[in-house]
Order: sequence, then structure tokens, then C-alpha cells
Amino acid sequence: MREDRFRTAAKEHRTLFNAWLTLNNPFLIELIGEAGWDCLTIDQQHGVGGNEALLGCLTAARACGLPAIVRVAENDPGLIGRALDAGAQGIMCPLIGNVEDAEAFVRAVKYPPLGQRSWGPYRAKLGHAGDYFTTANDWTIACPQIETKGALDQLDEILALDGVDMVCFGPNDLSVALTGRLDIWAPEVQEAMTLVLSKCREMSVISLIFANDSDYAKPRVAEGWDVVAVGTDAGWFSKAAAEIKAVATSKS
Repeated sequence: MREDRFRTAAKEHRTLFNAWLTLNNPFLIELIGEAGWDCLTIDQQHGVGGNEALLGCLTAARACGLPAIVRVAENDPGLIGRALDAGAQGIMCPLIGNVEDAEAFVRAVKYPPLGQRSWGPYRAKLGHAGDYFTTANDWTIACPQIETKGALDQLDEILALDGVDMVCFGPNDLSVALTGRLDIWAPEVQEAMTLVLSKCREMSVISLIFANDSDYAKPRVAEGWDVVAVGTDAGWFSKAAAEIKAVATSKS
């Protein structure tokens, strides 16, 4: 079995920096690897490209030694199985509304007897030491997102599910759900964030958080979140493009 960077880092209390991709370009993944990021999320909910783009990104991620999570567009066994078979280690599922949603998600990620994942890991088994079927459930990562009031209300039940390996705290959607506005600094969001991190530690579930920017990320690293995403590739490019033009056109 390849290095399980997510589980190893969590046990060592070492934060991993996650590159969150929405442009989903293989060359960009090579640049991210060169820049020293630890892992990545390929976003197929709010990102560009379909299955061909996904396959290209997973190929590049493997070549760069970056473990990859794929955020699927919805809680659909076909989309989940396709991403796992193509080589994703983790699957992130958005808009989990209750423990029943989380149970269905875990069933799609894990092979029997824990779940109902269909057999056909055409690329996932490449380079996987030992029998893939019998070891895959301990290798793959089921990561429901905590971004709805329903998921937050049933947090204990979701974290207690056999097969939930990680959760992703989504402050943007959760802020709307809790306050009716997009405000990731709202007290309600901060309180929920503290609760999720505490419960993850208590129940030995890997904690991942999406931070819109470095100002939001730095306190999360200090708090000890296991995985911290800092913005998106599109956001990085947009900010850098504006800053470079501003400097180039400055008269000072």
C-alpha cells in the first residue's frame, strides 16, 4: 500500500496544506507539487471539466506524489465509484443533510461488507501493494462535508459512522445555513468550527477545513486542524494577475 499521508499526518498531529482545484488542469498540479503542497482536492462540484479532466488530474497527482481527494457533484454512487476507480484516495461529498445521507455516502465509498462499492478499480489498483479488494476500505477516505444545519445537528451520529474517515468543514455554505448571509467570521460559524474540531479529535476522525484565504487559514493551523485548504487555484490566479498588473502599471 502506498504512503497514507492523510492518516499518518493526523496521527503525528501535523497539518497538511491542501491545494483546492477548480480549474482542474494537470500542468497546474505539477506546479503545485513543485511549490511544496501536501495534497489536493479536485473539485467536480464547483469546478471545471468532467471525467476526462478528472482522469488527467489524478494521473498528474500520482506522478507528483500528491494524494488526491475528489469532491463529487452530489451524493451519487456512480460519480463516487468512478472517481475511486480512477485513482482518488478520498471522496468528499457536499450537502450532507443528515446521518442517512452520510450512511448512503459511506456505502458508495466502501466495498462489502461495509458498503456497496462496485468492483472495477481499473486505475486505483495500480501500484497498490497487496490485494486491493481486501485493503481498499482502510485506504480510501470517505469525507462528508459539514456545511448544513442538518449535518451539524447530527454531527455526533455522522462522526460515529463506521467508514467516516474525515469530515470537511465548509464555512461558506454553513454560514448561509446558520445566519442567512455569507459570513465565515460570524460567531455562529466560529462556534460550529470549534465544535467540529473538538468532536473530530474526540472521535478520531480526520479534520479538514476550507479557508477562503490566508487570514482565515492561519488560526486554523494554530488550532491544529489536520488538513487546511487555503483558497482555490482560480482565486490564486485571479489575485496574482491583478497584483502583477497593478505593479506593472504603477508610476511609483
